[in-house]
Amino acid sequence: MNKELFLDIRKTATVKINLNNKIEYANDYILNMLGYQLTEFVTQPPRIICHDDMPDLIHDTIGSFIMDYKEGIAVLKHKTKYNDYFWAFTHYKPSYKPDGSFEAFITRRKPLPSKKLNGTIEDMKYQILKLYKILKDIENHTGAKQAQKYLEGFLEYKGFNTLEDYYMSFFDFSKEELEDYFSIDDQTPEKKIRRFTNYIDIYGN
Repeated sequence: MNKELFLDIRKTATVKINLNNKIEYANDYILNMLGYQLTEFVTQPPRIICHDDMPDLIHDTIGSFIMDYKEGIAVLKHKTKYNDYFWAFTHYKPSYKPDGSFEAFITRRKPLPSKKLNGTIEDMKYQILKLYKILKDIENHTGAKQAQKYLEGFLEYKGFNTLEDYYMSFFDFSKEELEDYFSIDDQTPEKKIRRFTNYIDIYGN
């Protein structure tokens, strides 16, 4: 049976993606989580870590958002090389060289922050997977265009302008807190981490 893995709050799973939608860098942490060697991971499309529960439309929507050089947030379910899985609160944004020219898209992944949730983690997973299943079923039976129409109708009915707005409705973050959360590392004081997650979550117990 495939098991659920959990990201460490004190580490950041980082991937860089170029304009050709290929992975050009991944740090050791995410490689260890996924079970890949660097040489078999770089040059692959990001969809290599797409869990089977994820509809193509979600990746396409996020991809088009990134290709417009926009910064955003997503809640994604990833699969490892050995078909285990983990959830990631994901931040993506374009990165630029000192001369202002585009360099790459940077994606940073952290665990779901239990203290900044409007509800519980399990309820959030349930709601998101419910939407994913509907979209995937529509894709399989009537195609991507109909899935897109359903997603647009769903977001409108729920009162959201974008998919990112839907994801962020599960959280209670200010812009400053978001940057603080994705910047947490081994040097971050315990007190600061406790603003975002329960003590037990820090150690993955």
